[in-house]
Amino acid sequence: MITTITLAIITLYGIVLGILWIMAMIHAASTPREDWSRRALWTFAIAVNPSATIWYWYIWKRNAFWVLFAPYFLFAAFLPFTLETTIRSLATRDLADRFVHITQQILANVIDAIPLPALIPLVAFPFVLRLAALAHLGGNTKLSASDRNDQAVTFALPIVGFGSALTYCLTWRRGWAVTGFLWVLLASAVVWSFIRYI
Repeated sequence: MITTITLAIITLYGIVLGILWIMAMIHAASTPREDWSRRALWTFAIAVNPSATIWYWYIWKRNAFWVLFAPYFLFAAFLPFTLETTIRSLATRDLADRFVHITQQILANVIDAIPLPALIPLVAFPFVLRLAALAHLGGNTKLSASDRNDQAVTFALPIVGFGSALTYCLTWRRGWAVTGFLWVLLASAVVWSFIRYI
C-alpha cells in the first residue's frame, strides 16, 4: 500500500514538474524586452536541467515554486525512507534492475554507513546554501529581474550550482559563504577517509 502511494505521488510530481518545465521554457523564450541570447541561455539551461525549473519559478511565480519545492524538500528530508520505499516499489515491479542494484549499494554503503546526525548536515548543506542564496536573491532590489534570473538558473546547475551560490553569498551573505567553505573542507575530509579505506 505504501509503495503504491509513493509511486503515485512520484508520478504525480513528475507530471506537474513536466508541465511547469515546459511552461518555464516557453516563459524564458518569450520574456519581453530581453536580448535573444539571454533568453536562449535560460531556455537551454532549463531544457537540459529540469530541476532548474524550481529555481526559475522562484523569480517569476512563487506559487509555482512552492508547488515544486515542497515535495522536493519533503523527499530530501525523509531521504532514507523514501529511497528505500522507492527501491522496493521498483523491485516488486521488476523495473530497472540495474538502477535498483546501484541505489541499494548507495543505501547500504553510504546512507546507512554514515551516522544520521552527520549524514543529514553533510548531504543537505549544499541544498540549504542554495536555498539561502535564493531567498536573498528573491528580494535583492540591487539586481534586475533578469540578473536575478541568471543567478537562479545557475544555482540549479549540478555541482556548479553550489559554487555559484557560494560566489553569490561571498558578495551578499558572508556568513553563509564562510560556512560553505567550512563544509567543503569537511566534505573533502569525509571523501578522503572513504578513499583511503577502499
